Amino acid sequence: MIDWPSQLVEDLARRRAILFLGSGVSKNSVSELDPTRRPPTWEEFLRIALDQCENPKRHIQALLNEHDYLTACEILKYKLDDRWNGLVHAQFVEPRFNPADIHRDIFKLDSRIVLTQNVDKIYDAFALSESSGTVYVKEYSTADVALVVRGDRRCVLKAHGSVDTPGEMIFTREEYIRGRVAFSSFYRVLDALAVTHTLLFVGCGVSDPDVKLMLERHAYSFPGSRPHYMVAPKKSFHTEIEQSFRRNMNLRFLFYKPNDHHAELRESVGELTRLVDAQRESLAATRNW
Repeated sequence: MIDWPSQLVEDLARRRAILFLGSGVSKNSVSELDPTRRPPTWEEFLRIALDQCENPKRHIQALLNEHDYLTACEILKYKLDDRWNGLVHAQFVEPRFNPADIHRDIFKLDSRIVLTQNVDKIYDAFALSESSGTVYVKEYSTADVALVVRGDRRCVLKAHGSVDTPGEMIFTREEYIRGRVAFSSFYRVLDALAVTHTLLFVGCGVSDPDVKLMLERHAYSFPGSRPHYMVAPKKSFHTEIEQSFRRNMNLRFLFYKPNDHHAELRESVGELTRLVDAQRESLAATRNW
C-alpha cells in the first residue's frame, strides 16, 4: 500500500490539492460489450494505428521503440488522414467503457479541480452523473477556464481535449506546439495552479512535455516550495533518475506494486479517501478551516 504523506492528506482535505489523471486511471475500466477489453494507453493506441497503415512503416516502428510518441503520432495521423477520427471513436467510444472503483474513489476525494490528460470521457461522464450534472467539464480551448477555476463549482479540466471534438485533441507534436501558442492562457492557468495547489498525478508518466515544462518552471521559479506528488509502479526507473526528477521538477514519487492490474493502486486510492474523510471530520470538529 502507498504510504500517503500527511501533508498531502491535509492539502486534499482542505481542497488545496488538484488531482491530475492519466491513462493509467482509465486503464482500470472495462468495456460494457467485452469485459476483457480495456482503454488503450497512448502507446497501445499508436500501435493499433500503425497496424492500419500500409508499408513501409519501419521508421514509425522505430519512433515507437524509441518512445518518441509525439512524432510517431503526427506521422500516423497524416498517414491515416480521414480514417483517423474513426479510429479514435472505435478505440475510445464504441467499447462503452464503464467507470471503475478507482473513478468512484477519486470522485469521493471531492477535489474541486480535477485535471486530466485523457481524451476519453469515462471520468467526466461519471462525475456528471454522480453530481447530477453540476460538475463543469472544460477543455483547454474553452475561453472561460480561468473564470471556472476561480469559482466555487467543481470542475474537470481536459488538458488534451476530448473525443467529442477530435479536431481539437492534442496528440501530436504539431498539436502540442500549436496549443501552447494559441491557448497560452490555459497554460498560464496551469502554472498558477502549480503555485497555489499541491498536484497529485495518478496514472500519469513524466513524458508529457507540457507537464515537464510546468513542473520545471515551478521548481526553479519557487525553490524550497513543497513538492508535488506522482504515484508510480515500483522499479519504474533507477533511484538516481528519481532523484533527478526531485531536483529538477520538485516531484516526489509514491510507489506501489503493479501486480494484478495495479490492484494496490486501487486499494491505496480507496485508503486515501478514508484518510481525507477523517481529516475533514477533524477540521469540522475544530473549525480550523
